[in-house]
Amino acid sequence: MIFSPRLIVLVAGGAVVSLFLVLAASLSTGQVLAFLLCYNGLLVLGVLADWHLTSKPEALRLERFYEHHLSLGAENPIMLKVENRSRIAQTVIIKDEPPFSFKTSAVSLQAMVPAGSVVKLRYTLEPPSRGDYCFGRLNCRYLSRLGLFWRQFAVEVTNNHIRVYPNIREIRKYELFARRGHLLEAGIKPSRVVGLGTDFDSIRDYQVDDEFRRINWGATARRGRMASNRYEVDKSQNILLVLDAGRMMSGEVAGLTKLDHAINAALLLGYVGVNRDDKVGLVAFAGQVKCYLPPGRGRPQLQKLLSGLCNIQPEVVESDYQAASRYIAFKQRKRSLICVFTDLIDGEASRELITYIAALAKNHLVMCISLLDTSLVEQAGRVPSNSQEVYEIGVARTVLCSRAKAVALLKNRGVVVVSTSPAQLSITLINKYLEIKSRARL
Repeated sequence: MIFSPRLIVLVAGGAVVSLFLVLAASLSTGQVLAFLLCYNGLLVLGVLADWHLTSKPEALRLERFYEHHLSLGAENPIMLKVENRSRIAQTVIIKDEPPFSFKTSAVSLQAMVPAGSVVKLRYTLEPPSRGDYCFGRLNCRYLSRLGLFWRQFAVEVTNNHIRVYPNIREIRKYELFARRGHLLEAGIKPSRVVGLGTDFDSIRDYQVDDEFRRINWGATARRGRMASNRYEVDKSQNILLVLDAGRMMSGEVAGLTKLDHAINAALLLGYVGVNRDDKVGLVAFAGQVKCYLPPGRGRPQLQKLLSGLCNIQPEVVESDYQAASRYIAFKQRKRSLICVFTDLIDGEASRELITYIAALAKNHLVMCISLLDTSLVEQAGRVPSNSQEVYEIGVARTVLCSRAKAVALLKNRGVVVVSTSPAQLSITLINKYLEIKSRARL
């Protein structure tokens, strides 16, 4: 039982009246004590009557609903259902016990639940990292019939285990936009270059901008007018997602580690690739190769990819690019799109990375994906107001300039480079993949 503000006001009011009787009415101490005893006695009787009139905790039923696979870097909805089985309306305050490290949108939720009805309350959770977690109890506090106190109880909810995965909510958002034909609203640009694949689709009338080699002379002779072959974008090509899980990917950008941002983007790219009938595989490495998933197609492959990505954690070791490059060259003989998620600093620090990624580019189409620290860009664009800021801005601009040189070195060696902010990483990556597919670069 927790006293309500109403009861506290009543108790304080009795004390104030007693003081008034002593000072203004000049009553004796015995008379004032008798008044206080009677007044407090009535309050006690009121509390006992209120206890008797108030519904028991069994009249309220609490349930928690959520997806057991939460997404990292996203606000995951949690639904609390309160069922009032009593004959009177109840004012309730619900406090959930999510995992301690989770960021929650609400500490407690309050609602009025009419008699014999159900009310649903909602809040969101943002997990800090991937892994397994558990919820605690559901705590409920409800106001008594006369409003003199709050009654409190807790419910142990079974099956409260949760697992935090990479951001699967982005996949569902992509599915929704794709189903409604609104991918442009999501930032996914339609391909501007159509029909540059090698898989024959059909014959159509010649158009002015058709390439000469696409003209079908046999069909032209039969029809008596110019005809061209139409090709669809190649399918069943290999995409290999290569994740650097070393020291440089353990730094935080926009609230998540660079590796977490990379995993979220890699998962969405894998989903889009599987939906386009490509084969998607996975390699994760740090000091050595930690995980390998051979390229495969279909929904089962996407589930394997999700499970593999969920267990990858950054290690505070230097990444061995040479070992990873040799491993990929040995395992992946067929020409593939190799997407390397890593961090670029400058040409000198990334020399080994540039050397071995460029070596892969001889037999494969390599795409290097690196996160751009937006805070560093903002720092470099500031106008200094004191000597300390001059040094800070100078360092930021030097780092960005060195990074640009590393990007130029990779591009000169035939590597496709995607360098963007965490917020734009997934969209930019998907657009680049679609552009590569439409131009038949594989």
